[in-house]
Amino acid sequence: MKKLLLISLVVLGIFLISGEVIAASKIIKDKGTLTSLEDDGTVIIDEKGYKIDPSVKIIDKKGKKAALYNLLPPTKVYFEYKYTKKGFVIKLIKEFPDVVPK
Repeated sequence: MKKLLLISLVVLGIFLISGEVIAASKIIKDKGTLTSLEDDGTVIIDEKGYKIDPSVKIIDKKGKKAALYNLLPPTKVYFEYKYTKKGFVIKLIKEFPDVVPK
């Protein structure tokens, strides 16, 4: 009986750990309004704070690479992020054009 309980606990532990690894590696895609660029390197989108990955890709409304400080809040953005041990980290920010094509 003790062996069965021990095996069950080990299997459950492996399942939980693998679930966290899969969830952490998943890229989440979203849209929102970027309202603030903070001094600590985070951005505020729809009242949520996100850290910026050092290798973040930023695309301006003309479709060209840009620096984060070139985005003028408030601006509508598409962004991709993932959850890490440090919290939500943005990997891509793409500013919507003034006129969205149909």
